[in-house]
Amino acid sequence: MDRRDFMKSVGVAGGLSMMTGGLAEVARADDHGAAQGTAARAAMRGLLDTIRDAEDQLLRPERGFSQEELAEAERSLAHLLYTGLEFWLEANPQRPVFRRYVTPTRKLLGCNPDSIYYFAPIQDDKSYRIKGNVGAAVFTSFTIERGSHEGHAARGSISALSDLDMEIESDGSYEIVVSREKPAKGNWMKLEDGASQITTRHYHESRHSIGTVPGTVIPIDLEVIDPEPLSPNVGDESVANHLEWVANFVREHAAMTFQDRRNAFEMAKKLGWVSTEPNEFTKPGQWATVAGDQAYGNTHAWYAQARYALEPDEALVMTGRFPDCRFANVVLWNSFMQSYDYANRQISLNRNQIEYEEDGSFRIVVAHEDPGVPNWIDTEGRGTGTVYWRYMFPTSKPKRVRTKVVKASTLG
Repeated sequence: MDRRDFMKSVGVAGGLSMMTGGLAEVARADDHGAAQGTAARAAMRGLLDTIRDAEDQLLRPERGFSQEELAEAERSLAHLLYTGLEFWLEANPQRPVFRRYVTPTRKLLGCNPDSIYYFAPIQDDKSYRIKGNVGAAVFTSFTIERGSHEGHAARGSISALSDLDMEIESDGSYEIVVSREKPAKGNWMKLEDGASQITTRHYHESRHSIGTVPGTVIPIDLEVIDPEPLSPNVGDESVANHLEWVANFVREHAAMTFQDRRNAFEMAKKLGWVSTEPNEFTKPGQWATVAGDQAYGNTHAWYAQARYALEPDEALVMTGRFPDCRFANVVLWNSFMQSYDYANRQISLNRNQIEYEEDGSFRIVVAHEDPGVPNWIDTEGRGTGTVYWRYMFPTSKPKRVRTKVVKASTLG
């Protein structure tokens, strides 16, 4: 998620305590499975119970959610299930493949229309080779994370490698060895105990957001250097295991996604760069200001975040200057770190999509309808939402974005 980014210092344990126990401990699932005589049936019923438990324990108005947010939370929960199925139902960590983290119709963990992210499950006792090409990306990076075996949420980062430290051929191609022992030459990422997934990031600043491009747009492949022989299908047990992995993913990512809104103020104070005032930003900051040992967060980036709150006839005008950096953009999210509809609307802007003022500064307008001026970001008619800024590798600290709420009719 990059992003993908409220997962840092989120305190997953707190959310998980309300949803304790694996699927094997779910009595309802056991009863159903026993009746049918299959572990797979029990696991499927357990997966369904996991979804019900998330609704019953996390999606409740007394946790600070409005009725509108609770409705959208059901969609977000479905996206978690969608992703869990995509990642884990057919997963084979002994022969992993890269799968996209988010798409225009499947979003989680702070998605970004200007970046492509990939996920692959791995084992800490194997060796792998990544082959790819940086292409048109302005920044490419790889992270090995731990704790996410069998669908669990990642608990922290083990190693990272970016294009700043990689050997890259003149045509943009590269190879990376992922292993316990360092090879004699070439790019290397170290495996340690608990290594369980590889996350990749490919940021772009194109005129058309890279997330809207259909099909495979990033050439990248992952192979096992020391594969084991293929094992025979174990039928019922295998299906049950994979369904449990899906349930693990849904359970733990739901706990991260549906945070108790009553704790939002304290979290914002700890982070520093999350504003507690609507329509106003604080100074940008980094995840590392809270904790260095994190998962999903990008330690190369600076961020700023605030809620917008606009009446039907109002607009939020944002002004400022970008620092010298590798990448920067601004995007609108809902309450659950899902971007708005970037396939059909302009809900984000990167530096190459902005029309600048004569002095090089920017003036960006967040409004419900097109105000007839450049740099409009479409709220989809949502009265409230999240405005999220990213700055990659700034050479100086990004400045606070200035804001003003005006009548939309005065802008044309």
